[in-house]
Amino acid sequence: METTDILFRTHLNYQIEANSDEEQVRQVTRDEIENIDLHRCTFFDFKTFLTYIRDNYPDYYFSDAAIEAVKPTGFNENEKYDFVSLTDYAKHTAITIGNMTLFNELQKLASAIELLNVKQYDFDPQPPVYEELGSCVVGGANIDAYKLTAYLHESSTKERPIVAVRSYSIGTKTYLLNPDIIDIYSIYKPNATLIETFAYMCYEDYRQHRTSQSFDRLLISGDVDVESMEDMYSTHYDLRVYDRQN
Repeated sequence: METTDILFRTHLNYQIEANSDEEQVRQVTRDEIENIDLHRCTFFDFKTFLTYIRDNYPDYYFSDAAIEAVKPTGFNENEKYDFVSLTDYAKHTAITIGNMTLFNELQKLASAIELLNVKQYDFDPQPPVYEELGSCVVGGANIDAYKLTAYLHESSTKERPIVAVRSYSIGTKTYLLNPDIIDIYSIYKPNATLIETFAYMCYEDYRQHRTSQSFDRLLISGDVDVESMEDMYSTHYDLRVYDRQN
């Protein structure tokens, strides 16, 4: 199926209910997802895999509405689709139409899908706190300001570093529900979002034992402008420039 033929229902009017009372479903077992190929599977299998991840690890919480949003036009429940590509295209579509709420939800789906590649299916109910890699404050004053903290995710390895970014609202004194989970080696460097840029720079500072924060220097340089948390997802930066300079 050509992605140009895909029309997501979210183009019309997509609203995610952050605290919606979603229908309770049975617990999915690991055996049910062991042989699922998200590059070629039915929507039922796709949803089964994501339900297992969501039920067993709270960092990957996302709504059923976000899962449903990946369905293509002409959807057939018996047909097999490449849901990895569909999810990536959905993220691109969300940015194009300016729906950052949808993009954030789809980013969580994409992070959960990455677990299929590393076979990280067994999680502790309460994941341990890992060493902080770096932090910064973005946004405006008071209620619009957020502190971002990057740390190594529990599934991270030396061969495949994965960074989690947790956001804390300084104005409301609360953490946002879901951290961003970023696979460092999967970042598209020529057009990285600022949240990916922050994770990447924090990891590189940690890896090279730097004492100064690279992302802070980027903000001070004026090369990027962050006025709100939304800018962290809608604004992009070429990480190849950073690599050349460091």
